[in-house]
Amino acid sequence: MRTRCVPASAAVGVLFAISGCHASPAGSPAIPGATQQIQVFSDVPYRSGESKAFRLDLALPPRTSSGLRPAIVIVHGGGWAAGSKTDAVYQGLLLDYARQGYVTTSVEYRLTREAPFPTAVADVKCAVKWVRAHARELGVDPDRIGAYGHSAGAHLVMMAALVPESAGLDGEDCDWQGVSGNVNVVAAGSTPTEGGARQPAERQKPEFWPIGYITRDAPPMLLLQGTADPIVRVELVDAFIEKMKAAGARDVNYVRVEGADHDVAYSDALNITRPAMDSFFVRTLRPSRPK
Repeated sequence: MRTRCVPASAAVGVLFAISGCHASPAGSPAIPGATQQIQVFSDVPYRSGESKAFRLDLALPPRTSSGLRPAIVIVHGGGWAAGSKTDAVYQGLLLDYARQGYVTTSVEYRLTREAPFPTAVADVKCAVKWVRAHARELGVDPDRIGAYGHSAGAHLVMMAALVPESAGLDGEDCDWQGVSGNVNVVAAGSTPTEGGARQPAERQKPEFWPIGYITRDAPPMLLLQGTADPIVRVELVDAFIEKMKAAGARDVNYVRVEGADHDVAYSDALNITRPAMDSFFVRTLRPSRPK
């Protein structure tokens, strides 16, 4: 585990020591009482094993009360074959959401050159289990864990929101067996909701995609989609939203940005999509609860 600066230290749990701080960037308003200093820890292992992908970055906001805090898990995109939690956009999200008062993690997972699709689903769910298993040490409410991902990361966080352990995609080698790997709310940008003709046959199985888990019991979700996305077809996302609503899912939110491309959450549409994300997380995650 690496820290970015080390003015002080404190122990949190038996798996990692917390030390260091990082000034957060300008962005959305912080929770009242929060300061501009957050603690950031790089490459914290979320499970045992030899893969260098079993790491996450952790950003802790200062404690402003004795209450439990919400958490957000961020998952990078890259077609399941590329990308990293160290990419600038995900580092920015890590810091900014921590500055808003969320205990925030940004997760690596095994890419397809290391492990076959959909192994990454099990990795992301294991990272969620790590957060929930260490909720007490982190000061996190285990019932208020949200997630955000883009593109392949959007697919993975949607799977972490929808797929029950009984589906067999959680994996058998995560250290935190018996702990739920499902997030309580999810926001996703440019989401591959189902497999398609451009993908190998083994990737077209509905059980590997959010479309295979249409349910009225879905957690609150926000999907962000550009109508000019050349990678994720907007009509498939439209159909997924309609199927969720028809099934009776009670909190399905859709921001469909005319003319936006695959980078709908990071391009010229940012002035639309980022406020939607911030408002969604405030509404679904922020209410304080006693310890």
